[in-house]
Order: sequence, then C-alpha cells, then structure tokens
Amino acid sequence: MTVGENTRSRQLLIPIGGLALVFQSIAFEGTFGLIEHPGVSGVLRDVLSGGLLLVATVCLFGGVYLRLRSS
Repeated sequence: MTVGENTRSRQLLIPIGGLALVFQSIAFEGTFGLIEHPGVSGVLRDVLSGGLLLVATVCLFGGVYLRLRSS
C-alpha cells in the first residue's frame, strides 16, 4: 500500500462511520419514521443494529484519531 492509498483510506473512515450511523438510526431506531419495519425482528435486529453502531463508532473515532495524529 502506497502513502497515497493509506491517506485515502484514512480519509474514508469518517464518512463511512457517519453513513453507518445514519443508516443505523434510520433503519433500526425508526428516526424520522422513514422505515417502519426493516424486515428483520428479534435477536437478528439487535445484532445488526449493534453491529452497525459498533462499526460507526470505530470508524468515527479511528478517523478522528488518525486525522489528529497526522496534523
């Protein structure tokens, strides 16, 4: 991986985390009432929602950390 590719992947962490957080909020938390039922129920719904929240958190904090470290 070259330096340019490494920088690009670091820059993508924050948008990916934000997108995952927005999708989790809309699909699984019912924010704005856009999606009433995401098509899954029970434990699977909780696992998917928690997984997206985990991905969003790791991407956002990792992206912020790497951005602060490089500046």
